[in-house]
Amino acid sequence: MSIDSLPSHVPEHLVRDFNIYGPPGIDKDFHEAWATLLAEGESCPLVWTQENEGHWLPTRSAIIEEVLTDYSRFSSRSIILPKSHSADHGLLPTTIDPPEHHFYRKTLNHSMAPAAVNAMGDDIRGIVASLIDGFVDKGECNFTRDFADILPIRVFLSMMDLPEDDIPQTKYWTDQLIRPDGTITFADALQNLKDYIAPYVDERMGGDGTDMLSRMINTETSGRRLTREEAIKLSIQVFIAGVDTVVNLLGFVFLFLARSKEHRLQITSGETTVTEAVEEILRRFPLVTVAREVTEDIEFHGVQLKAGDMVAAPTPLAGMDNAFTPNAVDVEFGRKQGNSLTFGRGAHTCPGKNLARVELRIAIEEWLKRIPDFQVDDESQLSFSSGIVGVVNELKLRW
Repeated sequence: MSIDSLPSHVPEHLVRDFNIYGPPGIDKDFHEAWATLLAEGESCPLVWTQENEGHWLPTRSAIIEEVLTDYSRFSSRSIILPKSHSADHGLLPTTIDPPEHHFYRKTLNHSMAPAAVNAMGDDIRGIVASLIDGFVDKGECNFTRDFADILPIRVFLSMMDLPEDDIPQTKYWTDQLIRPDGTITFADALQNLKDYIAPYVDERMGGDGTDMLSRMINTETSGRRLTREEAIKLSIQVFIAGVDTVVNLLGFVFLFLARSKEHRLQITSGETTVTEAVEEILRRFPLVTVAREVTEDIEFHGVQLKAGDMVAAPTPLAGMDNAFTPNAVDVEFGRKQGNSLTFGRGAHTCPGKNLARVELRIAIEEWLKRIPDFQVDDESQLSFSSGIVGVVNELKLRW
């Protein structure tokens, strides 16, 4: 979009050349690329980009938090940029606002309750150990391919009782929703996932299975169960989160640990617990950028917003914003936690956060038992991708 097509209510001095799918400097570092917006925050709490059909970009984490929590002014009915893609989305519960949202969230929470997740601890540990033992003696690995791409997906498919052979195809469709490369349309990728999950929903709906999919679609909440269409939409949303977000969290967590011997030693010496380490690394490296639609004409932090405007909510900024967390860029194990947007905030806080924390904790525990000292392979080329979820494209490690 050119400056000539700038909406009449957007001042020209607030326009920035910023594409959330390719922020400036993304080739060097994902979070540093997003950090270019923090400097804008000193004078402009919100800026506008003409990219992706045009939308607002908050430049301060406190404003991002406000956008995520104030559903009366910032609706989840459109969460994808560009906005035209949101019309194809329509998944549950991410595109529903409270109070309608509560029914679907309660249903999902029942399936992702801490007790259900913790019960999988031994199974997760077994998967982690077997993966690491498969390459530990080689002294090197492609962490992305040999570990991160496998662990959370295998855990998730085990929970859902879905075949592992389907991983490559379903992962491709999921990637096209989150980081589209143009090889397939957003609508077609979503339809393919619907066509994939529908037979499993039909097979298990009304049954007494104990897998997560069966529990989710057969749970009675507020006096009723999900309809078939609701079950398919909710299952796809859970599927997308299960096969993508933790994969990419693992990449950033282990990239940080590989680069910081000091922090590895704090864990292996017992100076800090793995649980504390996970919380602080998560605080520092959020990955998700969803969007919200403005519900009415408002003045927001000195900027005029119009009903229908889109506002991005880039959580990666929160890990670097000193106004949100003191000395934010420094990873300080044992830091009093509070200001973290890694799993979102408000009604749509990630329901899989408990599972993600358990997987990350066990992965670090078992890895450091076997490989306490490791580094990024200095012959490999690190690269990053940006989108709804940020990515370390490939991470190679050696020890």
